[in-house]
Amino acid sequence: MSYGHQGPTGGYGTGGYGPPSGGYGQGPGYGQVPPAGGPPKNYMVHNILGILSCTVIGIIGLVFSLQVNSKWEMGDYVGAESAAKTAKILGIIGLVSFILMIVFVVFYVLVIFIGVGLAVSNGY
Repeated sequence: MSYGHQGPTGGYGTGGYGPPSGGYGQGPGYGQVPPAGGPPKNYMVHNILGILSCTVIGIIGLVFSLQVNSKWEMGDYVGAESAAKTAKILGIIGLVSFILMIVFVVFYVLVIFIGVGLAVSNGY
């Protein structure tokens, strides 16, 4: 008499239960051959500039930028591509906001200097 559950092939703990191969906690993309060309671009500079102008978006983008290489090294190539796409979008938003901030500051400084110059030349 046998106790416990026997899998479809007859032995204990064997059969079609659990993940088909590999260990637990491994998501899609693990164990695949890495795509040619190395890890995707992480857009770290864009996100660092985004921190200077739009702090929240820049920090979130930086987190995704940092995930790209670590996921690639762990073998999660799909996750690395996904993190790179998110870092790219947030990096572009951060970079555009940084450029707009610089343009605004330059415009503001020019208006102040022109206003002071006109006030001085008119005797105010």
